[in-house]
Amino acid sequence: MRTFGLIGDPVAHSLSPAMHRAGFAAIGASASYDLVRVPADEPAAVGIEMRRLAAGGGGNVTVPHKRVAALAVDHPSATVTALGSCNCFWEMEAGIVAGDNTDVTGICRSLDAHLAGRPPGRVLVLGAGGAAGAAALSVALLGASKVLIANRTGERARDLATRLQTIDVAVECLDGSPTGVFDLIINATSLGLRDEDPLPAGFDRLSVGLILDLVYGHQRTAWLLAADAAGIECIDGREVLLQQGAACYPHWFGVEAPLDAMRSALYRDQN
Repeated sequence: MRTFGLIGDPVAHSLSPAMHRAGFAAIGASASYDLVRVPADEPAAVGIEMRRLAAGGGGNVTVPHKRVAALAVDHPSATVTALGSCNCFWEMEAGIVAGDNTDVTGICRSLDAHLAGRPPGRVLVLGAGGAAGAAALSVALLGASKVLIANRTGERARDLATRLQTIDVAVECLDGSPTGVFDLIINATSLGLRDEDPLPAGFDRLSVGLILDLVYGHQRTAWLLAADAAGIECIDGREVLLQQGAACYPHWFGVEAPLDAMRSALYRDQN
């Protein structure tokens, strides 16, 4: 029995166990996938849990530990090094933990399915953490003309913009609440995880053609429902979860992921 898990805080809401257990069954793998809560104020425990899981299989890392995970792996991918963020890990050989950022693959695949080869255009990324970095890199790879970053802490937004100077697209920080016209807006904050959270952005001062919410639940988030009501095309965060999870299987098992089985598990409760 191989052991996998998701490290983060919070993790109780995660649909990853259901998705991966269905995937493991579909490929005939004898493996488990569990939730591992490491409190946000205990970053030193992240590396310990990663090595424990990697010794038996591997796993994933979610907020707020992706930056710590990037420092904890022995063999980071080029994407992990560029973003300073890791969400997928496994043991390459005895005692050597490798890491990748499959969020980039997941976002690219999800967007490309909607854009059908068109570049994303002018993009607004909400947030400045690991998910925001992956979002910015993803749209750059898809040919975005400009990426603007909005975050409640301006210093973190500027730090991310500096880190992204190596990508081939103009990246700027926004001061204050975002306004204007965008082809795509991506919510890369944690707003929406809790029912009492405010919307990451309203649509009264924004014009947008497509939104992607990286936050997900068993049903569509409040932000997606608001976008639906405003007639805006939406991408559910579960699709990104699916695609980034699928990108882990070549690392973990050396095979392509069973997308149909994994997607069925994610949308089982959808009305």
